[in-house]
Amino acid sequence: MKKIILLLSTLFISTIANAETLEKSTFEISKSCNISKNVETDELNLADVIELSMCNNPETRQAWLNTKVGSTAYKRSYASYYPQIDATATYQDSNNEDYTGIPPVETNGKDLSAGLSLNWLLYDFGNREAQVEQTFQTMNSMNFQYNNTLQTVAYNVISAYYNALSSIEELAAVKADEEASKKSFELAFKKFELGMSSKADTLQTETTYIQRQLDTVKQEQAVRLAKANLAKLLGLPPSMDIKLVTSYANTTNELISKSVDEIIDIAMEKRPDLMAKIADVKASYAKVRQASAAYFPTISGFANKNWYDEDIDFGGIKRDRESDAIGVRVSLPIFTGFEHTYSLRNAKYSYAAEKEALQQLKQDIELNIVNAYNDYKTSIKSVELATKMLESANENEQVALGSYQAGKGDIISLMEAQSKLVSARKQSISAQYDLYTAKIALLKAAGDLNLKNLGSLQ
Repeated sequence: MKKIILLLSTLFISTIANAETLEKSTFEISKSCNISKNVETDELNLADVIELSMCNNPETRQAWLNTKVGSTAYKRSYASYYPQIDATATYQDSNNEDYTGIPPVETNGKDLSAGLSLNWLLYDFGNREAQVEQTFQTMNSMNFQYNNTLQTVAYNVISAYYNALSSIEELAAVKADEEASKKSFELAFKKFELGMSSKADTLQTETTYIQRQLDTVKQEQAVRLAKANLAKLLGLPPSMDIKLVTSYANTTNELISKSVDEIIDIAMEKRPDLMAKIADVKASYAKVRQASAAYFPTISGFANKNWYDEDIDFGGIKRDRESDAIGVRVSLPIFTGFEHTYSLRNAKYSYAAEKEALQQLKQDIELNIVNAYNDYKTSIKSVELATKMLESANENEQVALGSYQAGKGDIISLMEAQSKLVSARKQSISAQYDLYTAKIALLKAAGDLNLKNLGSLQ
């Protein structure tokens, strides 16, 4: 539990700290996560599968690496605030012949020169400030996207885990139905041998029994597919037959008991994908500022010092020279082939497009929450009705079986009652796990899928 708390805490701590935390626990399970359970033999609960997904899912590793890209780009943007120093060295061995005079003159020389130059951008009317702001907001966007990836992966894993458990429980229900159909077939066959029923009853129960066997085979395949999907999300081979134990996230009622408008307000403050898009808008605006500053001059300071060592084999001349200079340079772009004009237009259009994308995302989030909220409310009602239907179908099947055994009922009524019981069992299981998933989906839609709302993972 301590491991899963540590990993899930990355869902809501600061974005930069997120990247640094996962840097030490993202590449190799055996070294970084120290999974105590053997994934091939031990049963995995909900905490185990979330821990595996946080450590071993390629999406989480890719998102973390993107945060490092943004972080290094931001640090690199500060390079323009520092002086640029270059060193040069040249060695030259020359041989020249002059045929203009009589006799011809031949000169040989060896030249060695070295120099240091310093250039320091002093002021550029906000260009580099805008560049730093742009990279900073891009880094923020990547960090929020990383948080969004963590929540998305956690939601997908929990959903896949519940789907696998639902398939397993449905398999148990289908096998129970198969066993009940077998008993009905044996009962009808015995009554036929005693002359108490027709051959048609036996054939009908036999057909139903075979159908239930087919349902079992199909459900076994559904279990294998559900486990394969879960294994993929855990970064494990899909062919691995992972073993699961029933476990639930004890979600609290603090958020899911609120109104849909209140949840929307929470999402507007917490949704990491929304925060990432807001950072993208700010980065686009910084790009507009940067493009605007390109019209203004840049003021730079410079200094250089050079050394020359000349050895000329002509009259025994040897010279050592030095030169140095220091000054301020002002550079103003006069004509750049309209590059600055179109760069500024492009930046403004990109900024406008990002703002429209932000508005679109807000609308999508509102719709997402409304749908998730209604799904949750519907799931609650579905569980209530499915429970009542299962109780009624179970009682109806018992009455129909008793009547048929006593010779008062017919096989059609029994088979119909058993068919309704099969359907009721499946719907009850599906409704219960749909409710679990709907709770998690509502938390995810609000951007509040964190340790507090997941509660204890038992």
